[in-house]
Amino acid sequence: MVAQPPVSQALVPGTELLRPQWLAERIADMGISWGTSNSRVSGTLWWCMAASSLVAPIVTAIAADHPAFNPALEHIALEIRPDGGVERVVPEPHAYSIALSPALLSTSSSLASMADHAAGLAADRAVGLEPAPSAQTAESAASAVNCAHPEPHSAACCTTTPIGQALRHTLSRVIPVVAEVSGAGVPSLWAIVADAIGNRALDIGAADAGARLARDVAGRLPVPRFQDIAGRTFVRRISCCLVFEVPGCDMCTSCPKRPAPEREALLAEVAARG
Repeated sequence: MVAQPPVSQALVPGTELLRPQWLAERIADMGISWGTSNSRVSGTLWWCMAASSLVAPIVTAIAADHPAFNPALEHIALEIRPDGGVERVVPEPHAYSIALSPALLSTSSSLASMADHAAGLAADRAVGLEPAPSAQTAESAASAVNCAHPEPHSAACCTTTPIGQALRHTLSRVIPVVAEVSGAGVPSLWAIVADAIGNRALDIGAADAGARLARDVAGRLPVPRFQDIAGRTFVRRISCCLVFEVPGCDMCTSCPKRPAPEREALLAEVAARG
């Protein structure tokens, strides 16, 4: 599954995600882009990409043991593509950072390795390993580790809301609205976030960072699962993007709805191709 490349983006406040009418319009745009009138399918595809754009810079920050930006909807903006998808999340320019909780601090992959791991993303998505997120690169994710806040920077401000709690609060506000507008199930939307965290962590060679973030978020968010096949690590997905319900599209290679032997054989072929 390969998403259509963006032509131009519009910048909107993060709080637009709470407006059902606005969200319904963006999901309808996604449906037009993919050629489906099924709002459950287009909404699920939309959320796969939006969730990936939201968590990518946070996972990057955790992997580098850097403070993360504040994902509160009031402190972010969204770059929206012509197809309705979220290209990337943009923190406000008032720079301060949310500190990582002690559970998230550990030795992990360096930022220098991120570009190398990101180089294989396009090939993976082209063969259908997962739903394609936005075109945000490892470089742009790394540049978004500073968050936004209208108040001056202070140590107390940075430590009162750990990133896991802040991300859980944002997801708990947005997911019910996406479910209401699209008809997708709330548990399914949480599962998509878990897989997005896992895949973005693998992108930068830091699977443990994804698992640590998910545990820190907790609540209704499952912890991403990983499996090694033919010498390569993949996310053992628990969510389905529903792309196979789009006319002319096939099931993702890593789709959890495939029989396990078939899925593992296909992933082994991907691993063999490097």
